[in-house]
Amino acid sequence: MNTSIEKKVYDYKPDAVRSTIVQALRKKHGEATVADVIAATGLPKYQVETEMPALVDEYNGRLRVTDSGEILFSFPHGFTSRYRGLGVTLKKIFSAVKKGVKAIAVFLFKAWIMVMLVGYFVFFVALALLAVFASFAGSSSSRRDNRSSSSGAGGFLAVRVIELIVRIWFYSELFKTPEERASDYYRRQEAKRNSRPLHKAIFSFVFGEPDVNKDHDVLLKKIFVAMVRMKKGIITIEDFIALTGLSPESAEQAICRYLYEFEGSPEVSEDGTLYYDFSKLLVRLDTEKSINTVSAFKKLQPFSGNNKKSNTTFAVINGVNLIFGSYFLFQALQYDPAMIKTEFSYFFYFTFKLFASFGVENPLAVITWVLGAVPFVFSLLFWIVPAVRSLLLKHSNEAIKVENARRYVYTQLAHAPIELDESIFNDAPVFAVPDSQNIKKVLMETAVYEKADVSENGKYILTDYGRRYKDIESLRAKKIVTGPGSVIFDSES
Repeated sequence: MNTSIEKKVYDYKPDAVRSTIVQALRKKHGEATVADVIAATGLPKYQVETEMPALVDEYNGRLRVTDSGEILFSFPHGFTSRYRGLGVTLKKIFSAVKKGVKAIAVFLFKAWIMVMLVGYFVFFVALALLAVFASFAGSSSSRRDNRSSSSGAGGFLAVRVIELIVRIWFYSELFKTPEERASDYYRRQEAKRNSRPLHKAIFSFVFGEPDVNKDHDVLLKKIFVAMVRMKKGIITIEDFIALTGLSPESAEQAICRYLYEFEGSPEVSEDGTLYYDFSKLLVRLDTEKSINTVSAFKKLQPFSGNNKKSNTTFAVINGVNLIFGSYFLFQALQYDPAMIKTEFSYFFYFTFKLFASFGVENPLAVITWVLGAVPFVFSLLFWIVPAVRSLLLKHSNEAIKVENARRYVYTQLAHAPIELDESIFNDAPVFAVPDSQNIKKVLMETAVYEKADVSENGKYILTDYGRRYKDIESLRAKKIVTGPGSVIFDSES
């Protein structure tokens, strides 16, 4: 054989092998068997069989089985890589920069929200108490001078209200039993130990918690390896859907990545059943199987990591800020120097005079924006953002339930039922039960993919799946799994 040809065939680097295979597939209009590729490229069979699953994953390909039992590698979406190219590289760089900027921005944003919420609340309450005491002093002076003023009346009323609140609190504390006092003390200590940093708790109320399923893909691969061992290296697409919760079409594409990463291979049984062989994962020394007890179901995303009491407290504080902000904004927009003060406007005029006494050149502008517009808008957003997030969270959790519903249905299929209807969800966990419309969608999707028949009472009859299930179980029963065997050679001996 010519030496140049030998080098071309046997000395290709992985990237060159893939490029050669892609060129051959383009000439075959994106569909070929392993033998077709070997004939077109002259590459060794092991190289083609090794690279084809990786190419299917990279170029969104799929596997098809002919009536003669041959496996076709099909690329209906062309050959645009998901992992390579200038666009992908720039996207990764942008993602890394974005991640760093986001981390800094999130921290600053958390601090800003805390300062706005707590800072305005403390300032407004302090300002209100100062106005009350000033009003009380003014009303006392007015009574001594035998004069009456609307501001004194308003201030006196406010003082009486505060005095009533203080008296109620004082007497409630005074008549508590020692046991109640001790219980209150330990409850406060326990709450202090379990409390979160204030800026994190406030941010959690507004924007929620980090994704509880962020490490789910890594967990799935660990469970997958355990499942392979349990099923003697023979995996069906139904097994894979039960693990991932993907739709059948997406699962067919995703399993190609697993074939590449775990050195599996697509196979066809004598009866024409497509399955995936991961026998290389069976040759292991350890016998650890605890991962089998871990659930593959996704968790539902909580609204917040805070307890109900904390969220209620934040909502009340924000409500106080909204009331004060609305009050100052309304009074500022209605301001008229010639207008006679009323009980309702007394607080505004007191604040106006207070700012003027500190040398503020334009107290009206400061009150309008700093005490009115800013806290008003902030307080509205403080409620609107969680409200919108709650609606979006409901939608995303429904999508998780749909995934979990697929997992649940296909897990039940592992027991080879020949009938399928909505009653299958009677004993399903709540996180795997979507709304009725999506339940019907999942069942219909399963029935279409499994080529089910419909009975007179509306149940789906999975005859074809039952045949394939028995075929695969027969293969597993015949397969004998052994360990790596005894050591017969040691390089150090």
